[in-house]
Amino acid sequence: MNVKKIGLLCLLVAAMMTSCLKLIAQLPADFPHITVSNYIPSAVSPGCVFMAVASKMPEVGVYLMIVTNNGSIIWHEKLAVPEIYDFKVLPNGHLACAPFIAAHSWTTGGDAVHQIRNENYALRETITGGNGYVADSHDFQLLPNGNVLQFGYYLTEVDMSQIVPGGHPAALVSGGVVQELDAQRNVIFQWRTWDHYPFTGNVTGTNAVIEDFDLNTIDQDTDGNILIATPEWTKKINRQNGETLWHLGGTENQFTFIGVTQQEGSNDFGGHNFKRLPNGHVLIYDNGSKTGTGNSRVHEYVLDEVNKEATWVWTYAPSLGIQAWHGGSVQRLANGNTLIGWGSASGDKTPAFTEVTPAGQKVFEAYFTNIKVESYRALRFNWPPTNKLELTKLELATGNTYVFTSTGVTLEVLDGGGGYNEFTVTRQPYAPVDPIFQETAPRVLPVRVKMFAIAIPTLTATVSFDALSFGFSQPTNLTIYYRSQAGQGSFIPQPTDYNPLTHALRTTLTMNSTADEMGEFIFGYPDLPDVAFAPLLARPENYRGIQTHEVIAPPLATTGVVYTVNRQLPISLSWSPKGMARWYELEIATNQAFTTPIIAVTYQTAAYYLWSNALPNTTYFYRVKTWNDAGVSGWSTGAFQTVAPAVQVTTPNGGEAWRRGVKNFIRWNDNLAERVVIDLYKAGDFLKSLNTNSSAGGYQWEAGLDLVPGSDYFIKIRSATNATVFDTSDATFSIIDAPTINAASVTRLPDGRVTFSLSAPGAVQATVLGSTNLTVWHALQTMTVTNGSAVFTDATGASFASRWYRLRVL
Repeated sequence: MNVKKIGLLCLLVAAMMTSCLKLIAQLPADFPHITVSNYIPSAVSPGCVFMAVASKMPEVGVYLMIVTNNGSIIWHEKLAVPEIYDFKVLPNGHLACAPFIAAHSWTTGGDAVHQIRNENYALRETITGGNGYVADSHDFQLLPNGNVLQFGYYLTEVDMSQIVPGGHPAALVSGGVVQELDAQRNVIFQWRTWDHYPFTGNVTGTNAVIEDFDLNTIDQDTDGNILIATPEWTKKINRQNGETLWHLGGTENQFTFIGVTQQEGSNDFGGHNFKRLPNGHVLIYDNGSKTGTGNSRVHEYVLDEVNKEATWVWTYAPSLGIQAWHGGSVQRLANGNTLIGWGSASGDKTPAFTEVTPAGQKVFEAYFTNIKVESYRALRFNWPPTNKLELTKLELATGNTYVFTSTGVTLEVLDGGGGYNEFTVTRQPYAPVDPIFQETAPRVLPVRVKMFAIAIPTLTATVSFDALSFGFSQPTNLTIYYRSQAGQGSFIPQPTDYNPLTHALRTTLTMNSTADEMGEFIFGYPDLPDVAFAPLLARPENYRGIQTHEVIAPPLATTGVVYTVNRQLPISLSWSPKGMARWYELEIATNQAFTTPIIAVTYQTAAYYLWSNALPNTTYFYRVKTWNDAGVSGWSTGAFQTVAPAVQVTTPNGGEAWRRGVKNFIRWNDNLAERVVIDLYKAGDFLKSLNTNSSAGGYQWEAGLDLVPGSDYFIKIRSATNATVFDTSDATFSIIDAPTINAASVTRLPDGRVTFSLSAPGAVQATVLGSTNLTVWHALQTMTVTNGSAVFTDATGASFASRWYRLRVL
């Protein structure tokens, strides 16, 4: 979705604030106004605060905004969406935001198309989920190497009646999807909840749609693996194999907490922001939903990932508690201050964001004048992205060395230059724009160096970068990458060496001028090496004309099972990579030996395949393997059989006794694209349609009091568009009233036996159970019910002075 940019209905004036742009003197009437309530200029960080602001008030709009340190607005844009999540500066100096396109019914987030905008706010790219999924709005990261990390969600049909009492037999359980997309937006890593977790023990809901794995934060850790967090816990996921490296907080916590109690520590690691700091510590925005007070806070911890210890370092908790059960952010700033966005906190003068010093002193705080306005996160950045180090040298000549001191760059000219010329080095704290790599992308640092020349067509030089000036960590592992034009073409790795005595990271190359541009340099560590694992197959299913993120089959539970699919619908074969996958190979055949595949795809970048040419009543075998830089994996193999469109009623299917006024589940299996209609019959005659909009395989129905008790009911479930596709209960079932014992009829006969009459309208049989202690019950007799009544005689009643009875009916 491309959200149209609305022109600014405002007057720009020339005043400048800190490093930010021009101020807006006039704001729209529906703008969510913000007021600064605390401001210490000498202690506050430079830059501007970026917020995506949602409104719960019809008179206030949904806006992106950039706020200065005195509360002035330097830029804003109104969006025609119900809600908006992140608005931030990306590592390459561009902007990202996540407007809703639809709300989820199963999580607090929503479907989104992530927008990438340039420094002039113009839309450059829209990014959504890969492999048929739709991206989620909670979080999005553009990595310095151009790859993307993002979330999605999917629903899996689960018979929860087999897992929890009262569970829905066809519940749709949400799971999270974690994806990494490369520069071409192919999915190269995918992690799905239910590929790694069983439903039993992890899902406990009884609703028809069950929310689980509400993912909030995603980021790449410094070692190349992935960090994800929910309101309950934080996990680290291995990008090489998809396995969980550790669990922090929540019920799966593996860490010992130092400086706080185990309960306090576990509670601290549940929120809407989790960040690794440059010093290796972690910073957490804790919504406070797991504490008794519900107050939101910020924590800093040191993690010992080897010994699984988390040592408390620092907490900021406002003196007046702030309760923000969703949203929120935390950001450690360059001067050591911490900026906290309070997310859903709203109310009279409740802060939208607060900046505090390491000692916890507030130096900047602001709140929305409109009390029902909130921002998902609040983040500070220098803006516009022009903060750079730049130096020009004149008249470069062969054999000379030139030190561009402020930039940390030294140029030893080996050939070129001479005469009147000019050479400029520019260093910016941003990753490159549109990086492309001929091989696997390295883990790139967020810094770029550009070079420009006048009157130097070609220059051969040794270029040195001062590791201390650049702040390089482990410079011996770095590689210098170069391309001839900034923002265009592929980065080529250069022969790189590091001198630990001079701290110089060096390469020698020839640069050619193009329109006075001499090229762009970046720096990268090797990514984690690929390991080739066979992919995780999902159950074959029909593509039913819906977005594939809505219902994705669970992973194959049993090897060798042959699943059935509707031969009239496209067949969806899907899988998830186990670790990194650059592409896949797929084969479909009619024999397990795959001697003559009828489908052979040798280069498949998506982790699913739609097929529409299957023959009827045929068993097919398919297999998939993964290719990456490590080579090729083994095959993962599955099978499916094509069948005709069909519906199969499973409950009620004969003999059930359902009470009026009590809810029960009607259940069925179908392989249809369309929805089904559920009809109720009595004595062979149609009574009414119970539901005309069902497609989930289960419908909870309450037999109404308008129905006459009887044992001659049955269900018919039919296609909503094809009357020839239907099924009925194999035999009739009963609709009954609660059975009762006629108290006035209870009689002890002269020989000691007990007799009474019972009423069971609609029942076919009734069983009387007896007990002498109300704890242990024994079935005494099963009787045929005639016209809703039966008489029971307890032949053993003479043996007991007293006895209790209860009834069970069919």
